Amino acid sequence: MNIAMTQPGTDTLPQPVFIIALPKSYTSVLSGMLGQHPSLLSVPELNLFVGDTVMDWANQPASFIFCDGLLRTTAQLLFGAQTAMTVSQSLEWLQERADWKVKDVFDVLREHAAPSIVIDQSPIYTQRPDFTQRVLQAYPNARFIHLTRNPTAWVASMAKWGPQGEEILRMYTQAEVGLDQVPSPIELWHAVHTGVEAFLDPLDDKQVLRVMGEDVVTQPKEILRTICEWLDLPSEDGVISEMLHPERSIFAGWGPPGARGGNNPDYLTAPQLRTRNDRDKLLKIDRSAMPVSDAISEYAEKIGYS
Repeated sequence: MNIAMTQPGTDTLPQPVFIIALPKSYTSVLSGMLGQHPSLLSVPELNLFVGDTVMDWANQPASFIFCDGLLRTTAQLLFGAQTAMTVSQSLEWLQERADWKVKDVFDVLREHAAPSIVIDQSPIYTQRPDFTQRVLQAYPNARFIHLTRNPTAWVASMAKWGPQGEEILRMYTQAEVGLDQVPSPIELWHAVHTGVEAFLDPLDDKQVLRVMGEDVVTQPKEILRTICEWLDLPSEDGVISEMLHPERSIFAGWGPPGARGGNNPDYLTAPQLRTRNDRDKLLKIDRSAMPVSDAISEYAEKIGYS
């Protein structure tokens, strides 16, 4: 266990890692790859910290989408497999603990995962500042990977997602209060990422790492080694080679009846890493596709897009 990732005197378990990103930003594939490191366990989208209690988690908007990840994780870690029966047992276990704080549930998962470090990659945490603040209040010494994607490519990807993308954008739009007009998708991209930066800015450099999603698919070995070294974990060639196979995760693919999802549907259907060799093109902002304000351009260029 890496002592630097524990809370002295209060928590002897390895501190968790949270991937903070918008949906459709390569979260699933990055998490799946990281989970193939022998010291890491990547779980599906838990979406736990949307409220204070298990009841809040169960009653979150679009719960039919956002509850599968925790059910699959609980089934695997507490009941030893992901089957219709263990999903039913997981649901019953959670129902019996409806008044539990979400941190208490997360800690049970951490205990069962130990000595591995748990990685939670729930994009919905970026919907509201109080979600990310709840994560930080629970784990002030956690590590955070701020995962980004080209703004115009992200908007296009959300549009291609169809009704599910529309529903997610609607949820994000409703979270933006006090505005004179409904924000466009690219304005949401800007608001979310600048908000994430403001949230992470006070933290120590060892707690925060920004990763461009495009690097995950164009130079995966380099970015995986960077993350491992940031986490003070072994990063020899053999380990990195194993991490190139997210499809080997116990959570890769569709889940059992009662908890089929838990991740991006595209990833669940084909959880393999699909590399690309057009990094420069991926980083190029397509200003012909949609209006890009000066403020958005300036921020995007600051974090590596052009």
